[in-house]
Amino acid sequence: MSVSIIEQLSSLKSSPFLLLFVLIGAFELSLWLRQTLKQPLINPTLLTTVAVILFLKFSDVSWAVFNEASGYLSFWLQPVVVCMAVPLYVQWQKIRAQWIPIMVSQFIGSVVGIVSGVGLVQLLGGADDSMIAIAAKSVTMPIAIEVTDVLGGVVGISAATVLIAGVTGQVIGVYVLHQMRARRSMAQGLSLGTASHALGTARAMQMGSRHVAYATVGLILNGILTAFLAPVIVPFLLP
Repeated sequence: MSVSIIEQLSSLKSSPFLLLFVLIGAFELSLWLRQTLKQPLINPTLLTTVAVILFLKFSDVSWAVFNEASGYLSFWLQPVVVCMAVPLYVQWQKIRAQWIPIMVSQFIGSVVGIVSGVGLVQLLGGADDSMIAIAAKSVTMPIAIEVTDVLGGVVGISAATVLIAGVTGQVIGVYVLHQMRARRSMAQGLSLGTASHALGTARAMQMGSRHVAYATVGLILNGILTAFLAPVIVPFLLP
């Protein structure tokens, strides 16, 4: 009887519904904490990530099982991404009229993102594979992982730095932009999308349709430019 109960509890622990409840519950609790304490530095994405890591460590649930369960949630991210095209379409005429400054800023932003990451690791005495891993820190995760893999860097480090760049921009990005007196929707949106990819775009979504339209442009263009420029620039930066 006791063996049967233990087996049932073990199977329940690996249930996709329970794992989804843990993931969504951790995120909702993080939102509640931020709203209750009125502290913008409390980042739901970061807190949820830490909570999931602790849960997997102490519950003996394998990453493969959790990843399979989270796939049900990831499926609905696809239509959400498509919905981001709506504000982009609405603002398309204004974006087309400013394509020269947008392209120039994106090229500079991509180069600065690559050089600053590699330069920082080099300054701190990091290994070559760590320098490569951080080169694509400011682009969305799939592109960053692919770029790092092609260049021979550590994919795990790349994934971590992408998360750090996104959370940093989401938490203090708007504050930094205000301090620099960059208050136009175009400047704020492009900066958040370029420097902090999807998480920066999510922050721009809270600011208005024009902000998220420009952030989406920054997210897309920086990803494309970094994929082309990183393999060219990084070898010249390595010692």
